[in-house]
Amino acid sequence: MDAKDRLIEEQRQLIAELMREIEQLKLALAKAKKDSSNSSKSPSSDIAKPPKKNGGGTGARKQRKRGGQPGRQRKLRQPLPPDRVDEAYVHELTSAEVNRRGLTPTDQFEIVQHIELLDLPIHVTEHRLRKYLTPDGRTVITQAPELQGQPIFGPRMLAMIGWLKSRAHGSYTTIADWMSDVLGVPVCRGYLAKLCNGRISESLASAYDQLRSAIPEQETLGSDETCVKNNGKKQWAWCVTAPSFTVFHIAASRGRAVLEELIGGDYDGHVHLDYFSSNCSFAWNNDIKAQYCWAHLIRDIRFLEKHPNKRARAWGDRLLDRTKRLFSAWHRREEMSEEGRRRSFVMHRDKFLAIVRKPPDVSDAENISARFAEVELEDGGCYDMSQDYFRFLLASGVEPTNNHTEQQVRHCVIDRRITQGTRSAVGQRYHERMWTAIATCAKQGRSFFEFLHQAIDAELSGGSPPSLLDG
Repeated sequence: MDAKDRLIEEQRQLIAELMREIEQLKLALAKAKKDSSNSSKSPSSDIAKPPKKNGGGTGARKQRKRGGQPGRQRKLRQPLPPDRVDEAYVHELTSAEVNRRGLTPTDQFEIVQHIELLDLPIHVTEHRLRKYLTPDGRTVITQAPELQGQPIFGPRMLAMIGWLKSRAHGSYTTIADWMSDVLGVPVCRGYLAKLCNGRISESLASAYDQLRSAIPEQETLGSDETCVKNNGKKQWAWCVTAPSFTVFHIAASRGRAVLEELIGGDYDGHVHLDYFSSNCSFAWNNDIKAQYCWAHLIRDIRFLEKHPNKRARAWGDRLLDRTKRLFSAWHRREEMSEEGRRRSFVMHRDKFLAIVRKPPDVSDAENISARFAEVELEDGGCYDMSQDYFRFLLASGVEPTNNHTEQQVRHCVIDRRITQGTRSAVGQRYHERMWTAIATCAKQGRSFFEFLHQAIDAELSGGSPPSLLDG
């Protein structure tokens, strides 16, 4: 090989090396640009909103006008019922006007309600305990058993404090300012924290424990988690959802042991999960019938659309196309016969598997493909991992995504960002119970404030606490 050939070979090797570096840089850049639309990252982690797609192509969506859309049924605020009306005035035309215009009075009225806040919407009861002097000069105060151990606020006031703290995401400073400025009742932040972590939290303990015990009895569950802070240290707020209730639990671990504690290793129903390692370990080691979230999977496949490898992009496009066809059939399931529905689902599933199990030689594609592999077991059997993505096709009451659970977690994410977490174990128990009651009451169409008021009233009076399983 002469000098010219050696130079050409060196240049060829240099170009190949540079091309490899360019491809690696493109992949690193694509991963750095990951957001909630093309990965499993939460929307709250987006630094900026992904740009909206514009243009007049067939896939472009028209921007909707503000307000009610065409075809939407108009909804008006309903007036308060008669038992909530304190005063009523009847407005009528004069008899002369009625006669002049030839009108006939009816028994119907147009109702217009005017609502106002009272100057001081509080009721203060003062207990005067007379003091007595003994012959040797000591002071004796009258004992009132009904006041022993009672806070200075009544059940409804305590419920309002709890509502402002947990439902409205108010800080103790904001609540103290509101009570002083609006109600004219001065109170310190420390006492508010003592009330929340004490009596208010304790009033929900029974209802919370009932829901915790009822988790393993449900036919379908969903699980998700998000990080929270306790004294600056990372903790995890776990959320387990059932059709009629939601339970939150704060733990120091994100491992599968938490799921085994909440749901149980012998759970026989279906569990909606995202494809996180702890969830996979829980399902695999306890033989759980998992339904992994397709929303997460689709976002991971969409990342391949920006992959620098041409074969990976083409493979991702084919998977997205099969996914659209699969869900198009699933959304039309009510129009099919039972046999036709099963035949259609099996056909779309098999065509998807035929693609996903033949990935290009690209690590990102191979990682997705591994989720649908057939694994040999130690006893000589085989486990088809793809069934954990396709249970929703044939099992009743199973959804393809874990979106419902993720929506439940949103409230505590907002609370975390505003309040910056907790400082003690009792603060964590308070948040668990309050978030659980808020989410469950919303599911059951119940007033959280009224439930909290009933629970606090029972706690202060020694009565039977209300249940969140009754909804």
